[in-house]
Amino acid sequence: MAFPLIAAFIVVFSQVSWGDTVEDSLRAAQAEMKDQVDGINENMAIMSTEIALLKRLKVSGYLQARYEYNDTSKSGVAGGYDATKNLNANNYYIRRGRIKFTFEPNVSSKYVIYFDASKNTISMKEAYLELNKTHREHNFKLTAGQFNYPFGYEIEYSSSKRDFPERSLAENRLFRGERDRGINLTWTAPRIISANLGFVQGYGIENSTFTWFDPTKQKDFIGRVKTSFGMIDAGISGYWGETYTPGSAPVAAVPGSSKWFDSNGNGAIDAGEVTTTPPVAAKAAGLAVNTDKIRYGIDAQAYFDILAIGGTALRGEFFYGEDYQRTAVDMIGTSKGWYLWLSQSLGTNFGAALRYDFFDPNIHNDYTEADPAKRAVLINDATGTTSLAFHYFWDANVRITAAYDIFKTLEDGSMFSKYEGDLDDNRFTLQFQFAID
Repeated sequence: MAFPLIAAFIVVFSQVSWGDTVEDSLRAAQAEMKDQVDGINENMAIMSTEIALLKRLKVSGYLQARYEYNDTSKSGVAGGYDATKNLNANNYYIRRGRIKFTFEPNVSSKYVIYFDASKNTISMKEAYLELNKTHREHNFKLTAGQFNYPFGYEIEYSSSKRDFPERSLAENRLFRGERDRGINLTWTAPRIISANLGFVQGYGIENSTFTWFDPTKQKDFIGRVKTSFGMIDAGISGYWGETYTPGSAPVAAVPGSSKWFDSNGNGAIDAGEVTTTPPVAAKAAGLAVNTDKIRYGIDAQAYFDILAIGGTALRGEFFYGEDYQRTAVDMIGTSKGWYLWLSQSLGTNFGAALRYDFFDPNIHNDYTEADPAKRAVLINDATGTTSLAFHYFWDANVRITAAYDIFKTLEDGSMFSKYEGDLDDNRFTLQFQFAID
């Protein structure tokens, strides 16, 4: 009897022990699973935070691959040896390779940095922060850093959207680089009006002498007001500043001299054996010049949707400027320029545009040049450019453009008549553009 009792006890005990082991294993598995779920939740929380940050980061930009054919091009370099002066201007190159990063963590602030990789250089085009404040129906925005001049229409209109390869000549001459460093306050009222008031360094981002610093104590003031009336937008702009032009060191007089080298050894002075160096007259030090720099502008844009083939846009802008000009009688060159630009959509995949662009760097022609030949070139210094462009939109991101620019040197006092000394210097451009907004 003892043996069966012992066997039964062993069986019961083993079942109890096995049950405890299973329960312990289940508890351990549950704990392990809970730890894994907690880890996943923690990772998801981190990922959610990172995704939320990425959603606030916007990347945009565009690439323009271009071929240019210029009537003035010749094979070779200057003199056959100076490789720094290329005579050929027919090239494939990258005109603009832009990428912009915009981080906007909330509606009250924004940070932007904008780079360009073109031809053989990389540069920073823009870097600024924006502070936004809305009061009722009015919005106020403060921009600080490096940004577009708040002047006119063409400067702030992106090159990725513009019909033509380049901006107007007046804009390029008066606002080289289109950007400067400073602060800009923007006020926007409901629907109809906005205004800009800003202070900038004054030398832009492409001045080779004064790169990031300004030699003038006073900063330049810039302002713009624009309004919208349905299909028509209009604006006026003003710019008031100073330009500092460094002087020059005095030049001491150097007497002339002659040297004889008896190359054939006959003891007589023969042709070609005497080298004469002419004298150099003394030159007084040139004084530094501090002059006013003034700009005025007016612009308007009209948009129509009356043709069955697509929308129509008509844009125009006028520029007036006063700048230091050493060759002018009063050292001030008064310039003016304007353009008229017509755009037409041709269905969903095509577009065409026409622009006439005028610029005169010195409307008074008060040059000090005494040489009649050189003076004639200076006086007939206005340029009129007719530009034609045709677009094919490959898809939502790609635009292919063929453009032709007809440059004319104009007669004195004319905005359209060609000067008899005008050169044949027209330009054809084929451009492939990929853009992301």
